[in-house]
Amino acid sequence: MKSRILFYIIICILPSLIFSSCVKDENEAMPKSTVSRLYVSNADTDAAVNSTLIFDPADQTKFTEPYKFNSQLPDGNGILFDPYSGVVFQVSRLNKNIKTFKVNTDGSLVSKSSFVHEGLLSAREMAFDRSRDMLYISSNIDSAIYVYNNVSTLKDIVLADKKLKLDGQPWGIHLDNDRLYVVIDQNRAEVQLFENASALAVGPILPTKKIIVSGATRLHGITYSSSRDVLILTDIAEASAAGFDSDGSIHIITDASSKFTESGAPIVPSKTMKGALTGLGNPVDVAWDDREGKDLIYIAEKAKRKILVFNYSGTGNIAPTVIADLTSSPEAIYLDAR
Repeated sequence: MKSRILFYIIICILPSLIFSSCVKDENEAMPKSTVSRLYVSNADTDAAVNSTLIFDPADQTKFTEPYKFNSQLPDGNGILFDPYSGVVFQVSRLNKNIKTFKVNTDGSLVSKSSFVHEGLLSAREMAFDRSRDMLYISSNIDSAIYVYNNVSTLKDIVLADKKLKLDGQPWGIHLDNDRLYVVIDQNRAEVQLFENASALAVGPILPTKKIIVSGATRLHGITYSSSRDVLILTDIAEASAAGFDSDGSIHIITDASSKFTESGAPIVPSKTMKGALTGLGNPVDVAWDDREGKDLIYIAEKAKRKILVFNYSGTGNIAPTVIADLTSSPEAIYLDAR
C-alpha cells in the first residue's frame, strides 16, 4: 500500500519538476564559461570593408583571425553586447542606423532588427540599461545624449524619447546600474557622472559630480569596474596634427568613486601608460577584462589600425602583450568576458 501511494505522489509531482527545470529565467545571463569575445566596430565607409569583427577567444597570447561580419553599417561607431538576451547593438554614424544582431552559440552573428533616427547627428558610443530596455547614444557635434525607450521593440524610422543637452561634447559613455559616466571631448579632459540617469528630464542637464584629469589632452574611451572601483580612460591627444599617431595614452584612476566631486577638482591619474613602446597614437576606445587571473586592457588603436592588449599591472612606457594588425579602422570595442 505504501509503495502504491508513493508511486502516485511521484506521478503527480514529476511533471511540475520537469517543467520548472526547463523554464528559462530571463534575468539570468547566458551561461558562464570560458567566453572571451572582443567585438569591434569599424569606422570605414568603404562598402568592401566589413563593419564588424569578433575576436574569439580574445584572452590568449596571440590573436587568431577574427570573424568578419558584413553588418552594412558604414562609419561604425558604438557597439555593445547584452549577455542576458545574447544580442549585439551597433550604430552607424553615417546612416544614423542602429542594428541588433543575435549571437549564435558558435559566436557568429545573424541580423535581428534595425531602426533609423534621422535626428541622430553624430553617433559615437552606446550604453544599454537592460532592466529598463533603454539605450543611450552620445552625439558629439550637438553636445547631446539621445535616449531610446523600449529599444528591443524599435524598427524602421523612429524618434528618440529624450534628447539630453550637455555643457560639452560627449564621446565615450559607460552605464553602471543607473549611473551614467560621460567623457567630455576636445580639451576639457573631463568625465561627468549623472546619477539616476533614467530619470533625467529632456533638455539641458548638469552632472551630479565630475572629475578633471590632470595631464590629459583629449579623452575618448572609457570603462569602469564597480567591483574594483577603477576607471580607465583613453587619451588620443592630437587627432590629426604632427605626432597624432604616437602621442596617445591610457589613464587609470583607482578608488574612482571618491575622486568625483560636485566642483570637479583636478585629479592626477593613479598611473598612465604612454610612450613609444606602447604603440598608442589614437586610442579611441577601451575595454577591460577585470576577472581574476586576466586583468587585460584592450585598446582600439585607430591611427595604426590595431587592437592592442596591455596588462593592467603595467605603467609608463610599456609594450603591449598582444597586437592584432587590422586592415580596417577600429572605432569602438566591447568585451564579453565570462
